[in-house]
Amino acid sequence: MILFWTGVVLGFFFNIIANQCWELRARFLAHASAKKLVGKWRAYNLNGRTWETMLGAGDTVIRAEHWWSSNSNVLQVEGVDTSDGRHHSGPLVIDPVCHRKATRTLIYDFPTPDEVVEQRIVISHDFKTLYVFPILATIGLPAYSPTHVLRRGDD
Repeated sequence: MILFWTGVVLGFFFNIIANQCWELRARFLAHASAKKLVGKWRAYNLNGRTWETMLGAGDTVIRAEHWWSSNSNVLQVEGVDTSDGRHHSGPLVIDPVCHRKATRTLIYDFPTPDEVVEQRIVISHDFKTLYVFPILATIGLPAYSPTHVLRRGDD
């Protein structure tokens, strides 16, 4: 009987250790995808199949958390509209199942903090282009730019 309970206790602890290892592996893989997006990005308007530089858009900067963090698939995004000096920031959350899809919440900080946009993002296969599709439910931004592209700025 002692062997049975010893096996149950050891199995329980090995199960906990295996789950923790699996969780850390998932966090590491999510961070590996997130790290590929870190850096400066430039905005371009889509005009048919051509890209045109988005006037009034400054560089967008993407930063990542540590890989062991529970939100290792969440990036912090900041940018400035050079046309009017408005800052925007918010999280970009990479889908844990498909690492080439993401959702971004864009919040303008200046002059009023109640301008919010949610965006769906498709990441190119080489992680150098982000295709940005705004979701129609926006607050305070009636003339928000439609679908556009963010391209890595170090090209």
